[in-house]
Amino acid sequence: MCFSIEADVIVGAALLPVGVLSLREVRHVREVPFASLPLLFALHQLVEALVWAGSTGAVCPSVQAGASLAYVLFALPVLPLLVPVAVLLLEPRGARRRVVPFAAVGLVVAIVLAVAVLDGPVLVEVRPNAILYRVGLTGYLFWSVAYIGAVIGAPLISGYRSIFWFGVVNLVGLVVVGVLFLEAFASLWCVYAACSSLLVWWHMRRRRLLPDHDRIHGLREPVSRPG
Repeated sequence: MCFSIEADVIVGAALLPVGVLSLREVRHVREVPFASLPLLFALHQLVEALVWAGSTGAVCPSVQAGASLAYVLFALPVLPLLVPVAVLLLEPRGARRRVVPFAAVGLVVAIVLAVAVLDGPVLVEVRPNAILYRVGLTGYLFWSVAYIGAVIGAPLISGYRSIFWFGVVNLVGLVVVGVLFLEAFASLWCVYAACSSLLVWWHMRRRRLLPDHDRIHGLREPVSRPG
C-alpha cells in the first residue's frame, strides 16, 4: 500500500469533475450535503498534496502546517457529522428517525475531535508510503469506534441501495487500512473514501430518475437492497 503526493494529486484531480457532476444532479437543498462529498474529498486530497510538498521543501512550513490542520479538521471532526447528516436528509420521513442516533453520535464525536485538534498540536510525520497525523486525544479506542459507527452506520441502514453500498465499500476500506497500516489511518482511509465517493455520484444520477415530488419528500427509490 503506497501513497504519495502523486497519488493525492491524481485522486483529487480525477474526482473534481465527479464532484461537479454530482452537484449538477441536485434538485433540492437537502441533497447538497451528500452530493458535495466527491468534491470535498477531491479538495481534501489536494490539500494533503501540500502536506507532502512541505516535506520536500516545495512549499514553506507555514503552508504545510495550515494544510495539515485543514486536512485533519475535515478527516476527524467534519466527516463523522457530515456523513450521517447527509444520509439523514435523504431518507424518507418514516426512516429518518433510525438515522438520528448516528447523527447524534457524530455530533458528539465531532465536538470531541474538534477540541482535540484545535487544542493542538497536530503532529505530522511524513513516511515513504503514508502520512501520520497525531493529535492529543484520550480514550482513542472508544472515540475511534464511535467515529466508525457514525460514518459507516448511517449509510449501512439507508434504504437506498447505492448509499448502502457506499457504506459497505468504506467499511471494507476501514478494515483493510486498520489491518495493514493503522497508524496512518487518517491518510490512507481518506484516499480510499475519496475513491468510493464515485458511488455518491451514482446515487445522485439514479436519484434524477425519481419524480420531483419523491425527491423533495424523500420517498424511496423503487429498488430493494441486495441480499
